[in-house]
Amino acid sequence: MMTSQPDKILLVDDEPKLISALRRRLSGEFSIVTANSGAEALQVIDNDPHIAVIVADMQMPGMNGIELLKHVKEKAPSIRRLMLTGNSDQETAVAAVNEGRVMRFMRKPCDHETLKSALREALDEFAFQHADTIPSNSPAPSDGAEDARNAFLSMMSHELKTPLNHIIGFAKVLQEQKDIGEDNGSLEFLTHIRDSGEEMLTLVNRILEFSRLRSEAQSSNDESVDIVDVVNSEIQNIRKEARAKAITISVDSLRLKADVVSNPDEARTAIRELLSNAVKFNKDEGHISVLIKCDRDQTAVRISDSGGGAPAAVVEQLAAPFQQANNGYDRGKEGVGLGLALVSTIAQSNNISFRFETGAGGAVATLVFQRPSVETLVEHSAA
Repeated sequence: MMTSQPDKILLVDDEPKLISALRRRLSGEFSIVTANSGAEALQVIDNDPHIAVIVADMQMPGMNGIELLKHVKEKAPSIRRLMLTGNSDQETAVAAVNEGRVMRFMRKPCDHETLKSALREALDEFAFQHADTIPSNSPAPSDGAEDARNAFLSMMSHELKTPLNHIIGFAKVLQEQKDIGEDNGSLEFLTHIRDSGEEMLTLVNRILEFSRLRSEAQSSNDESVDIVDVVNSEIQNIRKEARAKAITISVDSLRLKADVVSNPDEARTAIRELLSNAVKFNKDEGHISVLIKCDRDQTAVRISDSGGGAPAAVVEQLAAPFQQANNGYDRGKEGVGLGLALVSTIAQSNNISFRFETGAGGAVATLVFQRPSVETLVEHSAA
């Protein structure tokens, strides 16, 4: 968006002292505008085209935060919508995020660094949505040199040993209990065995898929795929894991449908891996934001999370095939190396740009797909 004025943040609360204190603490870094009611906030948005983010209190007379942000979504859908809530409003706020009315909520009292981090991310999302072009750079393909193969074998040895040791260990405990006539905790042990077995199966399936993709120079069966539908269905599949960690997920697309060119199964796998990473390496009560942006030739899917992030030196290693961070970052959370390697390989074989960035505020993964030609769309609709 071409403008000489900075993007602004609109704070909305019916308590003048609270909003004044927030403005003092935030105005050094951000351009702040305030309103004392939902009706006043909507007037501000009507009169100021530079509002990029709105932060509303949940409990306000006349029009509460959820109602206000619902109106904002209808009036100006690209404005990032955040809400502050008390403990008694948690379930309502989570439901509002899942339904798309609110993009993210934060519990009051919210510490200033958490709020600032959320505002920075919201401004980044707004800039992403309003960029004239979609940035599309991709890491250089790996040649599969000897060092990379050795790193891959070392990583897989570690990742397969962990669930296998769990299976063997719990099975031994069950055997010992049976030998001495006890049956304490057998159901819990069997659950651990099942979970570890499923983890191993997931790893093996990843290896098989990764090996298949590495052996193919270019993906076959490219089709016109509705990436909005893929994203929404994969989010539904991951919600159970997200709820277990009280993680909220918001998805924002200005289009209800966005066709891209890709192998359908591989596009779904790439989205699934990135969402799985965003949940697995996130903090409890964290947040995941998914944005879908289209221009004439490309469609971008941006997935960001509020996890702990990683040192800048680790980013290239995380995105490189065969490698996993070995400096302590997420070392106890297996799968990130192979998962990102799989996404990277899918991107290379489907002419998709893949970018992965991480910092103190979390990780951001972006996939940029090519949009189909008019001829492809006609053929697809006629099939």
